[in-house]
Amino acid sequence: MYRKLRKKDGASPLSLDSLMDILSCLVGLMLFIVMYTVLQLGTAAYQAEVLVSREPTPGSRRVVVLAANGTVRLLDVREPLRELLSGFEIVQSVGEIERFIAADRRAPTDRYFTYGLRHQFRPTTDFYAMLDLQIEEMPGVVGDSVHQLDDGSRFATSLRELSPSDAWLAFAVDSASVDVFRRAREMAIVAGFATGFDLLTFDFPLSVALSEDGMSDLLSPLSALPKPQR
Repeated sequence: MYRKLRKKDGASPLSLDSLMDILSCLVGLMLFIVMYTVLQLGTAAYQAEVLVSREPTPGSRRVVVLAANGTVRLLDVREPLRELLSGFEIVQSVGEIERFIAADRRAPTDRYFTYGLRHQFRPTTDFYAMLDLQIEEMPGVVGDSVHQLDDGSRFATSLRELSPSDAWLAFAVDSASVDVFRRAREMAIVAGFATGFDLLTFDFPLSVALSEDGMSDLLSPLSALPKPQR
């Protein structure tokens, strides 16, 4: 007669130790593969997003870019200075400086600012060094926000009006404008411009001495704006 075997007390019909070891190894291997893939993708994405600015071309002029209050604006004083100083080379005395300024009705503007001259006596024989450049914001005119920075923005238009071989961009960045600075700087680098930056805040109206030191203080990362020549 067939006799049914009786299971011993506490015995398992099937040992799972080996199966658990195999599953543990598989889970660990899968986790390793996932982590490695994520790290590789993150590194690749980071390398693709980071753009490195080139060095400024020797002899190129500095153009200031204000990243302030969450917007970005170009501050290029070259053309306004050229217009304001047209004819100043005939000035031969301190008294003539005031008359030159009073007789000059020009008030150059650009997209964001208006410009003028003011006499500030300094103990020097350089009449240019006795002038201050006055910069005021255009009423109601603001720069481009990070959401407006595209190929059709005023900032992009301003970049197209400059040559990367003639100008490099120095960003003045306040604490509220880091995001818009990053986007604007990326656009500038893609367009071929050398860039620099500093954490600065400008208060307007802004007065800048036309002496070499004064123009250098307008912004100080890498180099100075050229001093007007007589």
